[in-house]
Amino acid sequence: MATAELAGRAVLFRMTSDQFCDLPPSDSFKLELLDGEVVVAARPIPNHRHFIFQLGVVLQGWIKPRRLGRILLDTLMKLNGTWTPAPDLSFLKTKHLKRVKRKRIVGPVDLAVEVLSPSDEQADRVTKFAAYAEFGIPWYWIVDLEKRVLEEFELVGDAYGNRRIVSFDKPFSPRLFPGLTIDLASLEW
Repeated sequence: MATAELAGRAVLFRMTSDQFCDLPPSDSFKLELLDGEVVVAARPIPNHRHFIFQLGVVLQGWIKPRRLGRILLDTLMKLNGTWTPAPDLSFLKTKHLKRVKRKRIVGPVDLAVEVLSPSDEQADRVTKFAAYAEFGIPWYWIVDLEKRVLEEFELVGDAYGNRRIVSFDKPFSPRLFPGLTIDLASLEW
């Protein structure tokens, strides 16, 4: 299947997280294991990649001098034997850096960020939303580049709550990083 032909996600086959992590990496497609199913999607388009990279740079500039942890882009995260998603951007607090292994992060991150793809919004808003809460990821940000908004969710008990929607036209002050203010519009393509 040519990259241009892939619209949305396609399920290839079932396997375990350990089998999945032994697959060779792909430069053409993004592979994730969602509830035991290997899911393939086209690699993100340039403005998606640009935004997530720029967000990573801003966050790293805040995190590094304060020794708060690390930012990782598009890194596999093994949550159990059937869940190994790869958030667009992840943050791990310093105390959780031991979770980073050679091929993947083992266990939940402290922040997962997903930039929506118009053809596959359901994966980020429904599938991953439920899984990230179930596996205890404290913060989840969903970025909608078309609507120019970032939705910030905080894990409250075992579900995401305290939703905050921030327009790119306003400064974003993440609750996870008190004192940081991000100009989301400046991160756009």
